[in-house]
Amino acid sequence: MFAASILRPLVRRHKEKHDCDRAGAKNHVWARMASEIREWCRRSRDRRDLAAMSDRSLRDIGLTRYDANWEASKQFWRG
Repeated sequence: MFAASILRPLVRRHKEKHDCDRAGAKNHVWARMASEIREWCRRSRDRRDLAAMSDRSLRDIGLTRYDANWEASKQFWRG
C-alpha cells in the first residue's frame, strides 16, 4: 500500500506528460496547416498582383509580360 501511494503521483505525471505530448503534436499539425494555408493565400495574392502590373512596372523589376503570365498561371499550391 505504501509503495502504491508513492508511485501513484509518478504515474499521473507520466500520463499527463503523454497527453501533453499528444496535444503538442496536434497543435503542431494545426499550426503547420494554418501556415501552409497562409502561404497559399500569399502566393495567390502575389500572382494576381503580378498579373495586374503594367509592362513598365514589370520591366522595372526585370520581368517580361511572358514571365508574369507564366508565374500568374501557376496553381496556388505550386512553389
